[in-house]
Amino acid sequence: MARPKKKGLRIFLRIVLIVVGLFVIGGVGMLLANYVIMPLITGKGAEVEVPDVVGMYLEDALIRLEEQSFEPVADEKRPDTLYEEGVVVEQKPRAGALVKKGRLVQLTVSAGEESVRVPYLLGLTIDQAEAISERRGFSIASVDTVKNDTVPAGRIAAQKPDPEIRVKPGTSLHLYQSAGPSGKDIPLVSLIDTTLVRAREILEVDSLYVEVIHQKVPGKGGIVVLQSPEPGVLMAAEDTVRLYVGEEP
Repeated sequence: MARPKKKGLRIFLRIVLIVVGLFVIGGVGMLLANYVIMPLITGKGAEVEVPDVVGMYLEDALIRLEEQSFEPVADEKRPDTLYEEGVVVEQKPRAGALVKKGRLVQLTVSAGEESVRVPYLLGLTIDQAEAISERRGFSIASVDTVKNDTVPAGRIAAQKPDPEIRVKPGTSLHLYQSAGPSGKDIPLVSLIDTTLVRAREILEVDSLYVEVIHQKVPGKGGIVVLQSPEPGVLMAAEDTVRLYVGEEP
């Protein structure tokens, strides 16, 4: 009668030694737990089929496995182009495998598509922007020039995609180089309640063009009732100002 006890003791000691080994060999310990310890613990009982949880959100997969008496472990994340973040992309044992209840089921979860951060290039020269972009694995698709009142000529005034956002690897950048001030240095005065004749004279002094739109407004014949742009906006020579002038019904 003592023999079964010794046999049980040997099994117990084997399990203890294996558990200690888990702390020594790290990641290999998970494999030992799954393929050595768990079979010893769940050695008795009928085999059951592992459910298919690939494509399920992790929370739902955990519930499904626990309901069927498995021990799910989500021990790995990896980028995936097919499944969105938080969805199970792989399971071990595979779906349909026959194992004992209580077995460990390892789940790998999608971290979403691989992404990289767009470098901040604003204020740099084209040469500097190209060097940084190349180091980060980006290519520059185009460089256009734009007028800018605050960014010195020759420096990057804008970029697309915007800096610091995350995008797919290989995304091309579009840069906009400052060509210096726009030359819009004429503050537009208020012309409302001024006669059309007088408004034309004022605008002609600053070499501004006039577009007249007539509107029926009682008591405001020949008088400016609205203007666009609004007063205070900076204009450049030969820009156009739209005047809405009243006329009697």
